[in-house]
Amino acid sequence: MKKLLIILSLFIFTSCAALNSAKGELHLEINITKGQELLDLKKALDAGAITATEFELMKQRVIDDYYMKKVLDDKVKVKGLKTT
Repeated sequence: MKKLLIILSLFIFTSCAALNSAKGELHLEINITKGQELLDLKKALDAGAITATEFELMKQRVIDDYYMKKVLDDKVKVKGLKTT
């Protein structure tokens, strides 16, 4: 779980989000590609930082945009925002 939080934190910190308070909209710009995320996951697997099971789970989540959808859903729930 700790490893997952670290990877999720890296993902969040490598993206840029700005809140337009006038309209209450969240604008998100991703500065890292899915390919780079997958390469980073593979490096973590090769280094023994994550297991093969964790790698497969996180790989599928990156491909499915799970982490991005979760961040946006959490923002919408907390702030009552609409996403664009």
